Amino acid sequence: MPHKRKGRIADTAVMDSKGVSSSMEDISKLMPTGLYLRISGEEAAKGEKLNNQRDLLLSFVKKQNDLKIVDIYSDNGETGTNFDRPEWNRLMEDVRKKRISCIVVKDLSRFGRNYIETGNYLEMVFPVLHVRFIAVNDNYDSKKLESSALQPLDTMIKGIVNEAYAKDISRKIFTAKEIQRKNGLYYGNIPPYGYCKDPDDPHHLIINQETAHTVRQIFQWKLEGMGNFQIARLLNESNIPAPMRYQFLVGAVKAPRYENSIWQGITVKVILSNRTYTGDLAMGKRRKNLSKNLTKVKNIPCKDWTITENTHEAIISRETFFKVQRICMQELEKNRANRYCHSDIDSPDDIFAGLVYSGDTKLKMYRTRNYYENHGMKYRYTTISQRDTDYSKCSIVTIKEEQIRETLACLLKKQMELALELNDYLATVQEHQTFLSRKEALEKQIKELATRHKELASMQSDLYLHYSEGLLTREKYLAQKEECRLERLSSENRLAELKSTLERLKIRFSPHNPYIQLLLEFYENDSLSKELLHRLVDKIYVYDSKTLEVVFKYRDEIEPILKFRESGVMP
Repeated sequence: MPHKRKGRIADTAVMDSKGVSSSMEDISKLMPTGLYLRISGEEAAKGEKLNNQRDLLLSFVKKQNDLKIVDIYSDNGETGTNFDRPEWNRLMEDVRKKRISCIVVKDLSRFGRNYIETGNYLEMVFPVLHVRFIAVNDNYDSKKLESSALQPLDTMIKGIVNEAYAKDISRKIFTAKEIQRKNGLYYGNIPPYGYCKDPDDPHHLIINQETAHTVRQIFQWKLEGMGNFQIARLLNESNIPAPMRYQFLVGAVKAPRYENSIWQGITVKVILSNRTYTGDLAMGKRRKNLSKNLTKVKNIPCKDWTITENTHEAIISRETFFKVQRICMQELEKNRANRYCHSDIDSPDDIFAGLVYSGDTKLKMYRTRNYYENHGMKYRYTTISQRDTDYSKCSIVTIKEEQIRETLACLLKKQMELALELNDYLATVQEHQTFLSRKEALEKQIKELATRHKELASMQSDLYLHYSEGLLTREKYLAQKEECRLERLSSENRLAELKSTLERLKIRFSPHNPYIQLLLEFYENDSLSKELLHRLVDKIYVYDSKTLEVVFKYRDEIEPILKFRESGVMP
C-alpha cells in the first residue's frame, strides 16, 4: 500500500540535491529530556552542591544529537533509599503526561540506592512508559541495551552495591553520632533558639545574647500561669522574630518559607520542653535509618535519650526547668481529662472540612468543639491569623459553625431562587435566533479549520515525496516542512479552542447547565449534605467572627446568562 511505503521511507537514508546522504532521524523531532539531580542530606551538610551534577549532564546532552532538555529536576537533601521525593514525583508526573520521554542522571546511585525499587523502574516502569533512561558515569543507556548483553547484570550489581553502601553509611553515621553524644558534643545543624555555635568549636554551644532573654521570658510567663498560645501571641505582638524567622534574618537558613514564620503554641511548647537550656545536652531524640525504605523520622522515648550534664552555660536553672515541666504535665492531664470527659458524645459530620480558610493568611481553619453545661457541645473553626503586612501581630480567628451554616443557607437560598428562574428561561434559549446564529458560526469555523488541517497533513506528505524525488533541496524541504508544521499546530490549537467554546455554549445555555442542576438538586433535597456542598463551594474565607466570604465553584456560569437575557448579546 502506498501509505505504508511512505511510513517506512522515513527510517531510510535519502539523498539531497548535493548528493550527500542524510538520515531522516536527523530531521525528526528531538527526544524531550529531563535531567534528574540528587544529593542526600548528609552530602548537603558536607557542602556538596548540585551544580557539579548539572554541569556534567548539560555537557553530556549538548554532545547528543537526539536529545532536547525540557526541564531540570533537583532533589536537594533527599535520601536515595526511597522514591518518595518531591522533584522525582514531579518528573514522573511529566513522564505520564508525555512531556518527558528520556531521563538522564549522573549515575545509578543518584537515581536510587534501593536495589528492588531501582530494578523495578529500569525493567518494568520505564519500558512500559516508553522512557529512555541514561546514567552517564555508568555508561548505561536503555536504548542500547541490545548491544551489551552484560549491561543488565552490571546494573543489577551496581544496585546491590548502592544499597549495601546505604546500609554501611547508616551504621557509620549512627556510630559517629553515638560517640559524639557520649562525649557531650553538639552535632545539630541549627542550635536551639537562645544559643549559637562557638566559632572556635562548632560542637560547643554558647549563649546568644540577642535571643536568650526571650527564652528566659517564656519560662517566666509559664511560671506565671500563661498558656502556650497566649505566650505566642504576646511574642508576636512584641515584634520578636520567631526562631526560624530569626535564623532567616541572620542568614543561617535561606528557604523563603521561613521569612515570615511566626510564634505559635507548638513553638513555645518545644522551647519549654528543651533541657538544653539548663546547660545539659540532651541528644539522640530522633533517629532515621538510611538503610531502610523509611520516609519518617522515629522519635526516641525520653528514657533512651543521651543526656550529658554541664556541657555549656545554662540560660535557666534546673529548678525552673523542672518546675515548668510539672506545670506542663498538669496542663496535659487537664486537657486530656477535658478531651475525654465527653468522648461519649458523637460529633455530627464535619461538612465544611477542607473548605474553611482564614481570609487574611489563607491558612486552613480546623473544627474544634467545647462542651457547655447550659448549651451542650458547640463547634467552631479556628486558626492563627497574621493580620499585618509585616507579619508581626497575630490573633486567633474563630467563627461558630452555626454562623457559617446560616450564612451559606442565606446565600444558597438566593442562588436557588435565581436557578429556578433561569431554568425556565434556558428551556427556550436554544431556539433563540441569536443563539442559533452563534452556534452556526462556530460550526462553520470548525468545519473550515478541519478541512484545512487535512490539507496540511496531505501537504506534509507531498513535501517529503518532492524532496525524495529531488524536486526540493534539503534546505527548502526543511523550511517548508517547518512552516507547514507550525500552521498545522496552530490550526489544531484553534480547532480545539473552537470545539470547547461550542460545547461550553451548548451546555451553558441549556437546562443542563451543571450549576443550575446542582442548585436544583439542593432545592429538591432541602438539606446541605457534605457531598453537595463540596460540589458547589470552592472555599470559605473567614475574616472575623461575623464576616466571611463564600467562593462558589461555578461563579462564572451565571453571569453570561444574565448578560444575554438583559442585552441579547451572545458571548
